[in-house]
Amino acid sequence: MKITLLGTGAAEGWPGLFCDCSVCQYARATGGKNIRSRASAIIDGVLKVDLPPDLHMQAVQNSLNLRELRYLLVTHSHDDHLCPTELQYMGQWFTTEALPETLRIVGPSPALNRIRREVDISRLPVCLTTALPDHLLSFEDYRITAIEAVHDPSQLCLNYIIKAQDGTQILYASDTGWYTETTWQFLERQEFDAVIAECTKGPIPTEYTGHLDMYQVIEMKSRLQRAGSINENTPFVATHFSHMGGANHEQLEAVLGQHGIITAFDGYSLTVSHSLPLVPAR
Repeated sequence: MKITLLGTGAAEGWPGLFCDCSVCQYARATGGKNIRSRASAIIDGVLKVDLPPDLHMQAVQNSLNLRELRYLLVTHSHDDHLCPTELQYMGQWFTTEALPETLRIVGPSPALNRIRREVDISRLPVCLTTALPDHLLSFEDYRITAIEAVHDPSQLCLNYIIKAQDGTQILYASDTGWYTETTWQFLERQEFDAVIAECTKGPIPTEYTGHLDMYQVIEMKSRLQRAGSINENTPFVATHFSHMGGANHEQLEAVLGQHGIITAFDGYSLTVSHSLPLVPAR
């Protein structure tokens, strides 16, 4: 399974669209890994996680052919994770040839309802499938289990366990705060070949419970390792960073690296298998 993190930033991007803090000034001056678009991922070139407003830029920068997409997992309906109007460009009036496959879009009902409101899906090669916490969805190439995220109390938000045909299984955990104990008990019965977890708040904990800070990410890894869900060699990757955390990429990397956690950047690729995890950094 090859996972590419196309974007690793929070809602406002990094540097923040209208921010002039020292972290944003540093990002504008140095560029590189300190420039972050809105979080999303692609797996094996055919499974996409989230549909941010930066989709076109991410596709161009990563040389993606989005005609090959077969699955889209949507975590929730917030703007930085779901920009439904991008789907209109799948239509025959924007392409010279019809897409070869129907795109199966999986997500919680609030996200799917937003797609229905903003796009005429009757004219697009898409199929919507509602995901519910702890329910298994079996497709030709992947088995998808949604788990409930702790993010926005006004709507259902999901994270995903993604399992390939060869048994490789990963946890994609963004956006979420600390899971409920029921969710933790479910996760601790799983085995993961890689974990991708959000680290929005960085080193500055806040009272907001809908995102994780650096210390919670470290504890998340420790808890999964104690449960036997991962081992010391399992790739554990942090993503979905906000400049409001007050640390640049290098500073995040210095701390998280001490705990064996990879600080992702836009375009970071990870290849894992059920038998032998490999962690190449691009």
